[in-house]
Amino acid sequence: MKTWLAVIAGIVAVLVLGAIVAEGQDNTGDTVRTSAWADDVCGTVGTWEGQLEDIGNDVALSNVGARQNDGGSGDHVEGTLYVREALGRVIDATNDTLQEGLKRAGAPDVAQGEAASLILRNWAQQTENDLHAVRVLLKESPNTTAAAFRGLGAAVAVLERSAIAGRAAFRQVAALDGELASAIGDENNCEELMREEP
Repeated sequence: MKTWLAVIAGIVAVLVLGAIVAEGQDNTGDTVRTSAWADDVCGTVGTWEGQLEDIGNDVALSNVGARQNDGGSGDHVEGTLYVREALGRVIDATNDTLQEGLKRAGAPDVAQGEAASLILRNWAQQTENDLHAVRVLLKESPNTTAAAFRGLGAAVAVLERSAIAGRAAFRQVAALDGELASAIGDENNCEELMREEP
């Protein structure tokens, strides 16, 4: 019962966050105030990380890996499907929230604005590419719960590297222009994101 409540709470949280993100202004291809851009991209990354945390909490609450195996074929099928579904949710969040949110943020109104936007979008694309590689690896692995959880471990490793690379991307953006550095340092969403540095 607790697991179902956690799953329902996670789904509601994702839907609410999705609605909030969807209500944001679409500045795709536009140039926007630097402070607004910084707040938007940091908010996007923070929302994405929150979605990943919710998915991780769902996995932690799952008892698929801890249940006693009765030797039936359903045990490994259920575990494998659960992990693949979790990985699919991570990829969807990366595409729908992170990549789309960064694209919708537009570019900051500074000389290196397009370069700044591209740095963050390239980081997001690399993250999604790496997650797809894990998905392919998982599909090629034996159809066992142990193999599925190894795939989940690989996805977690990708996300850990991505978190570090994402903070490095923000530092690279800040180094492009003093106004970008100030905006990333001063905006509330950015302050909160950088406080949670991995």
